[in-house]
Amino acid sequence: MPRYFFDINANGRHTADEIGVNLNSPDDVRHAVSWTLTAIAMEAKQPGPRSYIASVRDEFGDVVYTATLTFTDTFDEARRLP
Repeated sequence: MPRYFFDINANGRHTADEIGVNLNSPDDVRHAVSWTLTAIAMEAKQPGPRSYIASVRDEFGDVVYTATLTFTDTFDEARRLP
């Protein structure tokens, strides 16, 4: 089973994956990245635009998949939640 490494850039902060994960197929890679980026975005505390990028390397160090999640939120100040 191939091993993939997920390097994450979250709002300009880069984290390189040194452990990796075994996945069966390109669809499994895409699914895992979707869950990973969404989970990272959900943990963010700051408001406003945020960007998350995952670059997936194979066991040879070649980037085989890249995904970007951009999240923007704003409050209408006139109707701001308490």
